[in-house]
Amino acid sequence: MNPTRRTSGARLRRLLPVVTSTLVASLVLVGCNGGGSSDDKAADGKITLTETTPAAVGDVDSVTWALPYGEPRSLDPAKTGDYSANSIVTNLCESLLLLQPDFSTAPGLATAVTQKDPTTVVISLRDGVTFWDGSEMTAEDVVYSLKRNMDPKLASYAAHVFFNVASIDKTGPLEVTVRFRVPDVQFVNSMAGVPGMIVDQAFATKAGPKFGTPSTGVQCTGPFTVGSWKSGQNITLKRNPTYWDAARKAKAATFEFVFLSDDSTLTSALLSGEVDGIYGVPLGGLAALRRSDVGTVYFGESTETYSLGPASDSGPAADPRIRQALDLAIDKNSFASSVLKGTGRPLKTFTPPLVWSGSPAKEVYDAGYDALLDTSKADLEAAKKLVAEAAPSRKSLTLAVPAGNQSLLQTATLAQAAAEKLGLTLTIKQLQPTQFGTLFYDPAARAQFDLVATTGYIEVPGALYYAPGFVLEGGLFNWTNYSDPSVTKNILTATSATDPTASANAFVAAQKVYAPAKLQITLAESYNRLFLNKRLTGAPASFSYISSPWAAQVGKAKS
Repeated sequence: MNPTRRTSGARLRRLLPVVTSTLVASLVLVGCNGGGSSDDKAADGKITLTETTPAAVGDVDSVTWALPYGEPRSLDPAKTGDYSANSIVTNLCESLLLLQPDFSTAPGLATAVTQKDPTTVVISLRDGVTFWDGSEMTAEDVVYSLKRNMDPKLASYAAHVFFNVASIDKTGPLEVTVRFRVPDVQFVNSMAGVPGMIVDQAFATKAGPKFGTPSTGVQCTGPFTVGSWKSGQNITLKRNPTYWDAARKAKAATFEFVFLSDDSTLTSALLSGEVDGIYGVPLGGLAALRRSDVGTVYFGESTETYSLGPASDSGPAADPRIRQALDLAIDKNSFASSVLKGTGRPLKTFTPPLVWSGSPAKEVYDAGYDALLDTSKADLEAAKKLVAEAAPSRKSLTLAVPAGNQSLLQTATLAQAAAEKLGLTLTIKQLQPTQFGTLFYDPAARAQFDLVATTGYIEVPGALYYAPGFVLEGGLFNWTNYSDPSVTKNILTATSATDPTASANAFVAAQKVYAPAKLQITLAESYNRLFLNKRLTGAPASFSYISSPWAAQVGKAKS
């Protein structure tokens, strides 16, 4: 959706008021074997995927953590929508549901979020939860927190989640009821992420526009409080001594986030022990960190994807045959090994299987995904036939990439080479972050481009958090004006079906039709890459960290 600060295009997943549903975000392992525990620096370079690191055995005084994607603009959950902000805010402000390392959900600030009928969700709140100042979290706080996402003046990044909401009301001392204009079964899962975060109404109201800024901070219920925020340098969190859940109390007395975006500087800081850990290990420093005895690199399942997206409804890339040809011409296995350094695997479509891994209808989703055409190996002959059939009036295309992002530049270079083999000319144009970001909101800014290279992620469970934005008319990412009656019907059916199997069957039926159109030329998913200094352990290794209070689990490693 909106661009992140990491790639200025990575937030292909937020802020989408689509027609009816919420938006926004596997396969053959490349040099990997699935399951297991940590990466053990195996001599053969193979990667083992794990959900979490060993549990901490004790507390530590301090942890220093690197944010490679820059300083967050705000700690207000409503303004949280990228890697840096999520990494911090999830440890301050808690959600109604708790995202687990396997991308399933568990009770959080709510003991249950229940879909009572197609247009009614009842939230049962946990008793005895307090904010940092000792005041009790109430149903009024929950109503306020959820409703503020619907305020157009606030322009919440989670606004799309509430697009179908008709009302949010307190219906009991510890109960809140959400009613919908039209059914929206994705809503419950969305409460495990930033959209379901709760803040102190009195504090936020008094702070006004300064809520979440360095001068004011936030007031929430999480395992850490805001210690200090030195703009341009660091944000330090302090353990919440009165945290309501003793079993998940923070193990670090202080947790300092430092902003380090240069790959070489970051790698050196990790190798020297100056920095204890990082999510998003720089690919350039990966080999050195894996060889190091200072700490361990862990790899986990993720929802992060690399894609090339068509920029408009005109030009060569607007023709699905040209997109299909490019998809067939790019060897996804080579992409995963060369660009991702073996830390990823080809993906058949833009919704990765991890998002439905905890669903009761997982088998239905898996079967639907498995039935999709596997284009991980290049097929130039088939690709050339598609180009000949399309016979584009223009054989030159322009691809936009964010300046400074080496992995996306490499992606673009591979696409350029593939296009050349098809008799197409692909010109790469690097844009500065602000300019690149406008592509996601302004059709006029995209007019000069045929394709946009992006990374994206989905931060909560549910197959319906991403697809509607690409396939429904009016979807924020439906830049080709794609429209298929059967797809629309099945997506709307999936959105309204409260039975998990019925919803999954409708989604799979829609996916079967839209996936071949390559509305995104999805190349691969990237594994989550975590580095931990050997003195520490406890952090989740999967991408679940993006929506969970992960830092509270980081503590002393077993000697």
